[in-house]
Amino acid sequence: MIRRRPHALPVHRHFNEEGRACARFQTEPVVVEGQAVAWPFGSVRLYKVMRKPCILKMLLRFCNIFLLALGLTPILASAQTPSFELHGYAKNLGIRSSSILSNEPFVLDISRLRTQGLVSTGEWFHAEVWLDTELLLGNFLDTPEFELGEALERPTFFNLDWKITDGKRYQVQQQLFRAFATFYVGQTELTVGRQRIAWGTGFAWNPTDILNPFNPGAIELGEKAGVDAAYANVPLGAFSRIEAVVAPGRRREQSSMAVRAGTNWREYDVSVMGGSFRNDWVVGGNFAGYLGNAGFRGEAAYTWNDDGRNYLRAILNADYNFAGGYYVLVELYFNGQGSRDKGDYDVTTLLTGETFNLAKNYAAASIGKSITPLLAGALYGLVNLDDQSALVGPALTYSLAENLELTASTYFFIGANNTEFGAQEHVFFASLQWYF
Repeated sequence: MIRRRPHALPVHRHFNEEGRACARFQTEPVVVEGQAVAWPFGSVRLYKVMRKPCILKMLLRFCNIFLLALGLTPILASAQTPSFELHGYAKNLGIRSSSILSNEPFVLDISRLRTQGLVSTGEWFHAEVWLDTELLLGNFLDTPEFELGEALERPTFFNLDWKITDGKRYQVQQQLFRAFATFYVGQTELTVGRQRIAWGTGFAWNPTDILNPFNPGAIELGEKAGVDAAYANVPLGAFSRIEAVVAPGRRREQSSMAVRAGTNWREYDVSVMGGSFRNDWVVGGNFAGYLGNAGFRGEAAYTWNDDGRNYLRAILNADYNFAGGYYVLVELYFNGQGSRDKGDYDVTTLLTGETFNLAKNYAAASIGKSITPLLAGALYGLVNLDDQSALVGPALTYSLAENLELTASTYFFIGANNTEFGAQEHVFFASLQWYF
């Protein structure tokens, strides 16, 4: 379904239960994940399409996949009774903007149903299968960006996405967003399948997160793509561990292998990592702790490129909860892969997903505030310090009911037409999401 994601627009974020930065809302006009301007109508269209006979095949496929996950271990022969859970969400997203390549205005509407099947037995086995079913609507499907996204090669080893039906301005598709099994042997855990391996401590940028690189301006950045890999986590005491991962590629030059060691030193969590990532060699590290009452984090990675263009990427960030309920985070980013001269920008690398930023020096900031118990506001910003362009994105989130959330946002682009952010059009989007 979704290929490697081209360049797009920034995002509002929060920190998840693991302390990792993740996105609340975002917009990316050059991939097939978008948002609906008139979100209520997307659900009606989804119902009409789902009435077709193909829905039976979709349900059977999900059942087969889930049963396959259950068969990864002889749980039926175990003395421990397996437990089953089913979670997920239904979501409608919409975006209104203009094509970067053709300058034509477009609207994209996506209705997504995610079903998350989980099974575990005792303390030694856990498996999950996340199946996404999506309906895409709108004239975005006529844009060159959509055609490019469809043509790009998948970065994963397995082909776990498929198209059910499509037309001139609609498409129904499915993908396995996650499909993995974890085995626990003592304190050691081994996970095999499509999974998320999150390394690093950055907010908008993660230099050491090479296995799952993400665009700081992608749509739904909280929906971070997984990697097909075998992953092992071996604890070495209460605060130390060694991790190893092997991620095969479709070709030898697309494969990756890496190790990471972490511990706690003077109340700081520190890690070092290194490995071969496709055709590059990378070493790096990160830390996370506190300066007074403020969170303080850093991360860096140095890459030896096969074409001889070696470079350093590094971040520093800090966050603090101020009086009055204001949460503020600021991050600085050095991108040795970029250029200080906007005349040297290679925009094609953004569209193909080879890189996510063009310049060398950036800053990011996020401010959050609960206005009422049901209404929250956020302000997100990205600044290219080299060409003085920026993105400013205010957002509102309202809780309509338990497990039902409505969001609305706008992205304003500031800068000259030949700058990274100034060349883009303003974006308007909204989403409605129900969790179950």
